[in-house]
Amino acid sequence: MRTPELIEDHGLRIALLHAEEALDRGPAGLRALSEEHGAGVLRVVDPPAALHADLERAGFLVTPSWVNWLAPVRADDEAFLAAMTSGERSNVRRALRETAKRSLRITVHAPLTSAVFDDFLALYEDQVARMRNGSSYAASWREEIAADPDLYYVVAARDPDGELLGACLCWDQPELSITRIAFTAQAAAERQGRVVRALYLTATAEARGRGREWISLGSDPTLYGHITEPGLFGFKARLGFRPVPTRFLQPADPDQADAVLSLRGLTDPTLLLSYAEPGRLDALPGQLPVPEPSLRLTVLSATPDVDLSQHRAGFLTAMTTRTVSA
Repeated sequence: MRTPELIEDHGLRIALLHAEEALDRGPAGLRALSEEHGAGVLRVVDPPAALHADLERAGFLVTPSWVNWLAPVRADDEAFLAAMTSGERSNVRRALRETAKRSLRITVHAPLTSAVFDDFLALYEDQVARMRNGSSYAASWREEIAADPDLYYVVAARDPDGELLGACLCWDQPELSITRIAFTAQAAAERQGRVVRALYLTATAEARGRGREWISLGSDPTLYGHITEPGLFGFKARLGFRPVPTRFLQPADPDQADAVLSLRGLTDPTLLLSYAEPGRLDALPGQLPVPEPSLRLTVLSATPDVDLSQHRAGFLTAMTTRTVSA
């Protein structure tokens, strides 16, 4: 058999296979391939729908490559808060009280100017530098923003001295009636995320004021534990957002089938969000503005008894664990 293409992605080695090739190797051959090349993940890009079930039986999970998190803006802030878990609702209210106590000033900058974008980007890139596998995706948006600044705004939190403590970059998509909170950044000292929660509520109020029906909490790769931390999944779910394949909202990478055979380059645990019924889309009218397929979560860990409580979400059809090598 051919030597697979190997890619290095922020410390994670991925072996790219054709679907038929992955099936021909069988489970033992796939494990040997992973060990031979030091690849923690084996991946089939855009697997044929007819082979989804076979790939799943071989140990792969068919996933969207990225998901976008959506929630309705609802009638007002109280209705928006009511859709969160009770614990997260309390966290947001605590964030608002602390913001007021510290005399933080939260402002919306629209349309977006280059000076405000530069301030946001400096904070964002400082945050990225502190991340385990951070990437400065926001920097590539400069030309798009400059071409149509009316579609973008920044919600910023500053202390009484004017220091920027947190900010989020928002992209308004009136044709979809969606405002996307595309990127969020906070200063190193703001570790508890309270400033971020206050920013999100203000960004949602701005979207509501613009007549948008939906707010997005950005897009993530479906492998949580690589570029994004596992805790981000539960955080967004507790805020009342639901994930949908990003390709339904904008051109994006196709679906893929992943077999995680090692946590080399990943956190323990790592989460993989995948289709509960690969190849089938279950549209739920009135819930989201795009088809919403049934999703499941697989928690991968070297420890058999891993705590699942912080990763639970009401929209998941199933939640399972897999024990993989460290």
